[in-house]
Amino acid sequence: MELSELKNRICNCFAGEPEDLQNILQIIDEDQAVFPFSEFEHLICQLMEINELTFQQYMEIRSEYINENPNLWIFEISAPRGFGEKFAQTYVHGKCPELKKPSKKLDSDYSGQYDMWLDGIRIEVKASRAVDSGSSEPLYIKALARNTHKPYLMNFQQLKPQCCDVFIWVAVFRDEIVIWIMNAKEVLNNPQFSVGQHRGNRGNEGQLHIKHDNIQVLDRYELKDNDLGEFIRDAAKRY
Repeated sequence: MELSELKNRICNCFAGEPEDLQNILQIIDEDQAVFPFSEFEHLICQLMEINELTFQQYMEIRSEYINENPNLWIFEISAPRGFGEKFAQTYVHGKCPELKKPSKKLDSDYSGQYDMWLDGIRIEVKASRAVDSGSSEPLYIKALARNTHKPYLMNFQQLKPQCCDVFIWVAVFRDEIVIWIMNAKEVLNNPQFSVGQHRGNRGNEGQLHIKHDNIQVLDRYELKDNDLGEFIRDAAKRY
């Protein structure tokens, strides 16, 4: 349930005259809402004031929306490191407790160039969130569901295939979290991979653009069950 659907769901509780609802909606549209207040709490209060929405109905709509959008809190993480490192790496580790934080003890050549280690496999974790490309609203408002028909672009940036064996990509939708696992050679040879992300960079650093109309190229790399460790090992064997 996206925000437009939420608004329709609330309005469907109105049983009065259509013109009365339109008057309320006009008031809402003309209002200059400021966080933490929003058009939705204004609409809900207006309908409850005229007894067109009960508290029980409100709680049902609220529960339904929260259940259908369990990942919205992730879109509220503003710091890039907070999202990419703290959330994504913690999420991945939760899927596979065998993963270890790399160190010189595990890899004498380690100097911070990758994020995780598993049985000698050097792993880099990248993450991105799916948001409406045509919207300038905050991330939590333009967050998209996986089955959306709206355009979106997820950039997996600062990819250095020469520095790791396997990439884990975490894609966050408002209703689902998707994990793809590819080895470094598969990333380097992927037609969506562009080398030279930053002016003057050396080596093979680049980025991979995943859009609504090319996301299917990653289908074969998607984790379908919970055995992330085995999926990582399989990806490394293909290297």
